[in-house]
Amino acid sequence: MTSATCPDRRQTRILLPASAKEACALARYHSAPYMAGASALQLGWNKTGRWPKHVVSLNAINTLHGCHRAADHWSLGALSRLSELTRNPDLCAELPVLETALLGVGAPGIRHIATLAGNIGFAGDLLPTLLVLDARLDWLDENGADQQTLLADWLTAPPAHALITRVRLPLPQPQQHLHMEKLASRSAFNPPLLNIASSWQWQPQADLRLAAGGAGLRPRRLQACEQALAATADRPLTARTLLPLLAADLPELAEQPLLQIAANLVRAQWHGSHA
Repeated sequence: MTSATCPDRRQTRILLPASAKEACALARYHSAPYMAGASALQLGWNKTGRWPKHVVSLNAINTLHGCHRAADHWSLGALSRLSELTRNPDLCAELPVLETALLGVGAPGIRHIATLAGNIGFAGDLLPTLLVLDARLDWLDENGADQQTLLADWLTAPPAHALITRVRLPLPQPQQHLHMEKLASRSAFNPPLLNIASSWQWQPQADLRLAAGGAGLRPRRLQACEQALAATADRPLTARTLLPLLAADLPELAEQPLLQIAANLVRAQWHGSHA
């Protein structure tokens, strides 16, 4: 979305819709960005010295908040603060890998204002974990019509002018093993150099999901790895097998030492799923 800008933040007009559909209409009419926690947005605006003339604030829309467990999934409001999710004992007990991912995002102050949808929209640290959890997004298109899309498909072709309303996470299966690890300089609160998440299930059949992200690395599912490892589930996983698969999935890392580190992380998670 291309919005009109101004050189002084005091000239920015904040629009306060009462519903998600009204927010879509205002964003479309003014070509205005959505705003909730704004932890990432403000960094960008401060860096460029340009602020939008109009911003659509979502904070007063109650339907975008709230977190509850349904019969077969968790439903998380798009404006759920990351710290709010870590304080939900039932969610964290059932999906501890998500709790680990949430606690790895920024500093506590950032997690207090950052939202789930904001992390998705800015390709944040949570995406690899959400991808292996097979997350599905509820969203409104620019005309306010209800839509639903797998997160993996959303990232492949992000729809223009969309407003995410909820994130749905299927409940884990009894034999499902979930892992997430990041390589990062936490003292500087920089984006992780590498973020590897995985879901392994061997019975009744091999069902594998692997995903990666990191600084300068578009978050994605590792499809070549998934297909090859599912087809050879009964064989030991070696670096010789894994490295060319990772090079196909992560060509940006093909000539970098990070590719070997990615292989080590995947192998460690593979071994953890057999423990």
